[in-house]
Amino acid sequence: MRQIEIDSYGPSARELIGQALSQGLPKTLSFGTPVSGALPALQAMNDQTVSNNRRVRMPHDAEALRAGLWLLFDCMSESHDLSQKIATPSGSYWHAILHRREPDASNAKYWIARVGEHPVAPELLQDAREIAANSVVSGKQLLEQMHSFSTWDGAWFVDRCTTAGDPETTKVLLEIQRREWLLLFDYNYRKAFA
Repeated sequence: MRQIEIDSYGPSARELIGQALSQGLPKTLSFGTPVSGALPALQAMNDQTVSNNRRVRMPHDAEALRAGLWLLFDCMSESHDLSQKIATPSGSYWHAILHRREPDASNAKYWIARVGEHPVAPELLQDAREIAANSVVSGKQLLEQMHSFSTWDGAWFVDRCTTAGDPETTKVLLEIQRREWLLLFDYNYRKAFA
């Protein structure tokens, strides 16, 4: 799996992502209680603190970064206010993740269908297969299902995440969900500021 280098991100993005990684966020497939300790940093973030003072090339992608960071800390309302206004495949993807975590499977599938084939999909499928392969039992079942995919199937992932599963399957799905977040955030960062 490719290492996502967060060192190039701005100070607030590095701080928030570092905090999330150290705390194992998100802790659940669906929304939990918003992480109140992150609220001051989330409220204070702007393009310069997310991006190391670089100019914004693609404003929608910069906005998607903020939606993703709010989502990472279980702040559904704030993330939703941002993602629903971003009329791009990435905006629809963040919106789909939010509704998947709500959990509102039909709404999540509607938004994932609007995404189409996102540029992170091939890497996400490869990484999800690797994550599942490293699991004992439940991951192997998920891996068998993913072997038939020619591309990442976001609707399938919505179904897996929004139906009750055993703790081992949930653990694998949660790890895939975290990887999905990192890949999408990194993609939006590179489009917004590179």
